[in-house]
Amino acid sequence: MNVIRTVLGDIPAKKIGVTDSHDHLIRSGGPEVNLDPAFLMDDLEASKKEFKAFLDAGGHTMICMDPIGCGRNVPKMMELAACFEGQGNIVMTTGFQKGSLYDPRTSFLATVDTSKVVDMMIAEITEGMDRHSYNGPVVERVQAKAGLIKAGTSYRVITDLEQKALKVAAQTQNATGCPISVHTDFGTMGPELLDIIEKNQGNPEHTIICHVQRNPDRYYYKMLLDRGAYLCFEEADKAQYRPDTEIAENIKWILEQGYGRQVLLGMDGGRKEGLASYMEPKGLAKGLDYMLNRFVPVMRWVGILEEDIHKILEENPARAFAIWQ
Repeated sequence: MNVIRTVLGDIPAKKIGVTDSHDHLIRSGGPEVNLDPAFLMDDLEASKKEFKAFLDAGGHTMICMDPIGCGRNVPKMMELAACFEGQGNIVMTTGFQKGSLYDPRTSFLATVDTSKVVDMMIAEITEGMDRHSYNGPVVERVQAKAGLIKAGTSYRVITDLEQKALKVAAQTQNATGCPISVHTDFGTMGPELLDIIEKNQGNPEHTIICHVQRNPDRYYYKMLLDRGAYLCFEEADKAQYRPDTEIAENIKWILEQGYGRQVLLGMDGGRKEGLASYMEPKGLAKGLDYMLNRFVPVMRWVGILEEDIHKILEENPARAFAIWQ
């Protein structure tokens, strides 16, 4: 039986329910915070409010995409998940972000042999995550396990360090049956990252390519879909990039081409202003529940059928995030 590996343990894949396939609830530091303080989301009580709002809107599972070295906080995420035991699920991530967020000379990803990094990732999935997210020489494994492998690529290039991270992801997937989710800058480098995964015994059909809405090229989408990859559309309510209707229309086109089994949906709030609970002291903002309360109605408005919405929110995540056993 395929399972979803949540922070609180494995559940049958069919029990995943309505899923936000790419988001962030807690980020306790890391390079992104150094670039912009708005990336710091370290308030456990605010995160609880945000997750509850998502559940109240009809959500059930959130895939949290903070990897090693980018502010992942295992103890806080475990506490958050425990507060909603029996109500909703949280899946956590091992692996890496894009290469610019790690030192290409001194990070352990750069200096440690690939096979040993793979062993470190396998342990996070099969034994338990490191409480300290491998930020130093002391490793203390907790009961909670990672349920997803992350990698990342840059805009129009896959650096040497990113190629190594993709190789690690593919080999870890081959050993564990765990899905891979890849950050892409502006949706680029999809075919190339799938090539690297495939050459290293990974499976493109068990790979999720994120942020594709930033590259609204339908021919490009078809190239990736023909290889079996899942495409994750995020960033509803980010009008500086594109309107919600454009994202919904592109999803509709994919459905009409017969690729409805390969579409996922997330919010990717990412920063404080994307989480209403973090902004409460400063003013009114929209939160992660926007995906269900506001974007799903847009999908209906452009003509996406209820059966396809159900597929995108429940059936597809049940396959995409399943650990193959």
